[in-house]
Amino acid sequence: MNTLTTRQSQTQLRIFGIPSFLIGTILLLLTLLGCSGIPISYYDATTYTQLTALKAETTLLVESFDTKSVNDNQGAIDKITLNLRKAYEYELGKGEPNSDTIKQLKKIQGLFEDDVKDYKENGPLVLGEKYFREASVVLGQAFDIAIATENLKNKDKR
Repeated sequence: MNTLTTRQSQTQLRIFGIPSFLIGTILLLLTLLGCSGIPISYYDATTYTQLTALKAETTLLVESFDTKSVNDNQGAIDKITLNLRKAYEYELGKGEPNSDTIKQLKKIQGLFEDDVKDYKENGPLVLGEKYFREASVVLGQAFDIAIATENLKNKDKR
């Protein structure tokens, strides 16, 4: 009876003459191939560090536009512009799954460039003494969205 049971088990494990381990392997490969089309971007500590540092530096600089001359701030403007570009290129290099962070960094760059343009063309005398303080709040909110986006990626790993 053991021989009959063993033969029945061997027969049941074969489907269309293919051993079960081969079927399992094929199903596993099909599953992996199906999942590979879903782009996933994971939390990146470098991105988080860059965003939080840039937020502090950029908002502080824009706040100073209310009280300092363009000449006094030009070096800091150049430094922040370069750092924003480096952060953007870093995110861009991570590819399409990272498109949300890339879009947010592009918006941040645009806000900063607009603030610098307003600062150079009009300054606080024309725009008001607290204009750039308020502009820095808006810029900070844009950074907060980018930071939150990165933090949500961290939840994906759990």
